[in-house]
Amino acid sequence: MDSYWYRLKKAILTVFGDIKIFLGPLWIVYQPNSFRIKGTETRYISDIVKPGDVVMRAYINYLDGYFIPKGISKCSHSGLYVGDGKVVHSIAEGAQEIDLIDFCRTDRLVVLRPNGGQDNAVNHAKMCADKNIPYDFNFEPGPGKYYCHELTASCFPSLDIRPLSRKILGIIDSPVAYLADSFYTNPNFEIIYETNGRNG
Repeated sequence: MDSYWYRLKKAILTVFGDIKIFLGPLWIVYQPNSFRIKGTETRYISDIVKPGDVVMRAYINYLDGYFIPKGISKCSHSGLYVGDGKVVHSIAEGAQEIDLIDFCRTDRLVVLRPNGGQDNAVNHAKMCADKNIPYDFNFEPGPGKYYCHELTASCFPSLDIRPLSRKILGIIDSPVAYLADSFYTNPNFEIIYETNGRNG
């Protein structure tokens, strides 16, 4: 049974993930539905992505994004493409398989290709989704629960994916944990696509 404080943290972080703030003029929207990634980009990504690719995304001006250390990837969330137009990722409701098009409803996308281990990665991710492995709101690497980057890292046990620390709000060092930069800066992953990068 989760503690009272864990349940409270879960409730707060779940709501934070659905709030978008517009600064000029100040306006707050709950569960917004406007994104920078449009259909042409989504179709292109659908054509190039392969099973075992890591897909990462970021939202602009979401409340939780101010507290998630993004690093140089500028991404705050990751998942694994498992084929047939599906991505497995871990969200507040647990590990789930969703449509790639839904995953692409975002403001920034990066696709990374590992240099090995794709079959095992896909099998592991599908198992996590089938079991609906719970989300880890403590963000502490370990068995039983996975936050998003931890789930993605668990798919590639042989690729030397390391926990990192990055700045929160540009000033505070984050706890050491798996982050988007754990993949983005890892030489075992090749950047296949990047919004507003060399391909976008």
